[in-house]
Amino acid sequence: MSIGRELLCQNLQVLLDRRREEGRLYEPASPDEFEGTVDFGSNDTLSLSASGILTEAFLHQLERHPHFTIGANASRAFEGTKQYIVDIERDLAHFHNAEDALFFGSGYDANTAIWSAIPQPGDFIVFDELVHSSIREGMRLGRAKSIPFCHNDSLSLRKRLEELRDQNVEVAEGRSLVFIPIESIYSMDGDVAPLHEMVNVAYDTLPRGNYILSIDEAHSNGIIGPSGSGMVQLYELENEFSIRLHTCGKALASAGAVVLCNSTIKEALINYGRNIIFTTAPSFTTVAAVRAAYEILATQEGHMRQERLQKNIWYFYWTLTKHPQWEDVKERNILSLPIEKTWYTRPFKSPIVPIITKPRQAHSLCKRLRRARYWVNSVDYPTVPKGTGRVRLMIHADNTREEMDGVIQLIMNWATEHSEQIEPVQIMAKM
Repeated sequence: MSIGRELLCQNLQVLLDRRREEGRLYEPASPDEFEGTVDFGSNDTLSLSASGILTEAFLHQLERHPHFTIGANASRAFEGTKQYIVDIERDLAHFHNAEDALFFGSGYDANTAIWSAIPQPGDFIVFDELVHSSIREGMRLGRAKSIPFCHNDSLSLRKRLEELRDQNVEVAEGRSLVFIPIESIYSMDGDVAPLHEMVNVAYDTLPRGNYILSIDEAHSNGIIGPSGSGMVQLYELENEFSIRLHTCGKALASAGAVVLCNSTIKEALINYGRNIIFTTAPSFTTVAAVRAAYEILATQEGHMRQERLQKNIWYFYWTLTKHPQWEDVKERNILSLPIEKTWYTRPFKSPIVPIITKPRQAHSLCKRLRRARYWVNSVDYPTVPKGTGRVRLMIHADNTREEMDGVIQLIMNWATEHSEQIEPVQIMAKM
């Protein structure tokens, strides 16, 4: 090994060892580890993949197109735009009630392309402080100034927009654009954006209309709205959001993402989005899986799965928060649910259940559940803020009540044990 490579590996090993000591090291599970476990970890919330229904629909797509070829062979900027891509973009624009659509290989690529290419010099981006890292990456690569507002806080958004308008003549006179990116459901807390409030704030504070509302519907696509079309369509706000991103790797159990926009924004992304110019276009098999998932959404089977998912989420939250020991472990700060106070006020529920532990304890709870053959994932800093490490459970349409009861009881058993361990320490401290 060369001296340079040896030094590089030493430096990297120091970083990895530090993260391991802090309990924050990502160690991807092998297939053998989660084979046969009860799934409370994956994004397959409608259970389209686990049930086999998506496989069947995908194979049907292949039968309908027996002469398909593997590989797109070029980027979208050249000859990579095959007919199957033209067709899926047309059909998804229709499904989501949008003027046009642009299909990407992933939601991360799509967000990075949007925020690096669309806002121009002199424009501003006022963003929710907890937006996805792909949006942050795009803003970092872009040329507009970005300003955060407090998470899901309409008053904070209003204050930032008023400050920007009052301090910038270009904004006040409507010559500079203000982009406002938010998410429908946030991936770590599972909380829901107050869309109507934010639309009204933008309208009130920027009366010249020089704002662009954008939404990432990664965690609402497939599970909310007419046939799972998302939160914007549930509230009929399509005309308010100029850019919508729907990923296909969550509830749809596929891959890729679609940006819903007008034809001008689409053409600009193809011409200026480096993530699309310098990437081979999606293959037929990727698009076929997405089409198969969307076709399931529009069927009675899809509607039943959406309803069953909501019932399961209701049952899980109700059973957890009404557990005889819940109030005690919550009072002792052993466990907490960041959205418990607002959860019951929503007409629909997020399948994301973030169970926050004491610092550096999330990995311990995760290991306990995995040993009992319940597959969950722990998340810690820097994915979430310091001190908010958690076990992030995902509820699925095919989870049974027995499975949910089982994982809840194990969580409460773990919490009770930790409560008993803490009590002697507190007594000693008072002596």
